[in-house]
Amino acid sequence: MEQLRKLGISLVLGGIFFLTGCDGSNEIKIDKPKAKQTVDQYISSQGFSGTVLIEQDGVIIMAKGFGYADRENKRENTPDTTFMIGSVTKQFTAVALLMLQEQGILSLDDKLSFYLPTFPSGDKISIRQLLNMTSGIANYTNLSWFDSLKHQSIAPLQLIDRFKNEPLRFEPGTKFEYSNSNYVLAGAIIEKVSGQTYQQFIKDNIFTPLEMHQSEYGLVDNGMFENAVGYGDGKKVTIWDPSIAFAAGALSSTILDLHKWHKALTNHSLINVNSTNELYLASHNGYALGWLVSKGEIGSTSYQHGGAIDGFRAHILRQFNPNRVVIVLSNEEDFPVGEFAHHIKEMTNF
Repeated sequence: MEQLRKLGISLVLGGIFFLTGCDGSNEIKIDKPKAKQTVDQYISSQGFSGTVLIEQDGVIIMAKGFGYADRENKRENTPDTTFMIGSVTKQFTAVALLMLQEQGILSLDDKLSFYLPTFPSGDKISIRQLLNMTSGIANYTNLSWFDSLKHQSIAPLQLIDRFKNEPLRFEPGTKFEYSNSNYVLAGAIIEKVSGQTYQQFIKDNIFTPLEMHQSEYGLVDNGMFENAVGYGDGKKVTIWDPSIAFAAGALSSTILDLHKWHKALTNHSLINVNSTNELYLASHNGYALGWLVSKGEIGSTSYQHGGAIDGFRAHILRQFNPNRVVIVLSNEEDFPVGEFAHHIKEMTNF
């Protein structure tokens, strides 16, 4: 158990949950908490820009903004500030497919070829293997053409055409390798079977029922959202067109909305107990369906995932027995939010 716990933490801190091909060369170095330091003091001491929510035993004990959402205009981050959440999007995609499975519209064991018949090797790859990253499909965000398309609008099937002829990296089901391509394909399946865009499906079936009113597909400038400006290397960053991230990383949210998401998963208000068990069923490397699942040395179980997209980083960490939730959103792409979330969780004086 201890080995799996350490593996889980190393995977998170090593950046496998990034939508981008970030090499970590500019990553900000942070300190470990000092003795008798409060969480508030610790967060403030690290030059953090973003928001943090902490829940302990079902009670929110912190939901607070730090630093500026917009440095030029001195607009501060607040609990209602909206950030891009990058690959934290993936758990929403996985739950959407589990909802469709509960309705009898599809099965996670269906082959990809049933929905996208022109995809090479689709008859060997299941939806479940897309979600748990064991398909062997190459990661499109690592391909040479990717950077040139980040700020262009592209249809899901056109995006798939860009990577579908890449050779499989391994035989499906035999290994784990993080690939954003898996979740682009998953999003295309959602669109095909639902008759809705991915954006509309998530809004109608998750955001609206949960009253996640500050969450969207991309950062929407409609005057209602308190959007954060993204930064990298101390400079303002141009955000991606959401279509290039699609179901792998295009969603935006707040710490308060993501806490509603946590509660919905805990209370089974979106998917039933059996589907929730599937959501957390880990395959290779402890990776489940949009979650990394790891066991602690005292029997606790942690469910977590990070996200990184130009200008932003996000991390959600949920631990049961003892019950703790830490959600960190940052508008500084070089800030190590996964490590930060773990330091916060391990502090005992909050």
